[in-house]
Amino acid sequence: MEKQSKGRSRPMPDASNIKNITYKLEEALANEDEFICNYSERKPWEVTMSARDGAVHVMRFLKVWFDLPQTIFFSAVSYLDLFLARMKVQEKYLPCLSVSCFNVAAANHGFKINTSQLVMLSQSKCSVKDMERMSTIITQKLNLENLNDCNPLDLFKIYMDIFKYIAVQFKTEALLNRMLQWQQLCTRLEVLICDSSCAFYKPSVLALAFIHFEMERFLSREIPKKSNYYSMEMFYILAVMIELQSLCKIDSSDYASCFEAVKKTLKEYDSRKRSRYCQKLAWRFSISTHALSRYTHNNYYSMLNTIEEE
Repeated sequence: MEKQSKGRSRPMPDASNIKNITYKLEEALANEDEFICNYSERKPWEVTMSARDGAVHVMRFLKVWFDLPQTIFFSAVSYLDLFLARMKVQEKYLPCLSVSCFNVAAANHGFKINTSQLVMLSQSKCSVKDMERMSTIITQKLNLENLNDCNPLDLFKIYMDIFKYIAVQFKTEALLNRMLQWQQLCTRLEVLICDSSCAFYKPSVLALAFIHFEMERFLSREIPKKSNYYSMEMFYILAVMIELQSLCKIDSSDYASCFEAVKKTLKEYDSRKRSRYCQKLAWRFSISTHALSRYTHNNYYSMLNTIEEE
């Protein structure tokens, strides 16, 4: 039977649950300083941000191809950004570095990937031994054995747990579930970290600015449709956002700058203006198959329909 607080109509908070969430948040905030990347001082021969974005899109393709959890992709991107920020890397080594970061992330999360397939699909032009040697260098240089992961997805999960807890207390679960749909938001968060303009912000800042933008996007769609809106429920949710900004000690100017970067990136994504990066697979045929295709490809040529992203 649900306990009721004296003189109040809402249930008593679950102290053990909120204590666990608070512990996770404090631990993540303590670890995130290790994952702050500074790209301000870079040499002309080092990896450009455009090349970095292309490498991250390749890792996203590999995550989809091998059907791996999103945590592996976010960890791999964190390792890549951290390595590029700490070490001086020539752009010609970026393909091998990126696929090695992906390999290390998969291994750290307990997933075993066929290394030969990984190297072949990445088209990094490095050998399996090169990737394994680079993976060892990444682990040693970043001291990953003694480093706890902290990326935007981790902070996003914690923030969502907090919002869900508050929604239960104030009975706004229906609104929160409509506003923040987990799988869709995780996909959009992937889009953000694929863009270097969002990569150098703290995970706590990026995750909170992302939730803020998604709330505004939801309100802009829903308010014109409804005259009587959930004003009190939204007040509770926005109050939690302000409290989180204070609790995480997020600077107002950094938050405003991050929010504008998030807004610009996702609006370009929603308008389908950003489609520069894609993994170009090289199809390998035997000599007989290639010779046969020269005479038959015209008869079987057809345009494929565009697959809409969910």
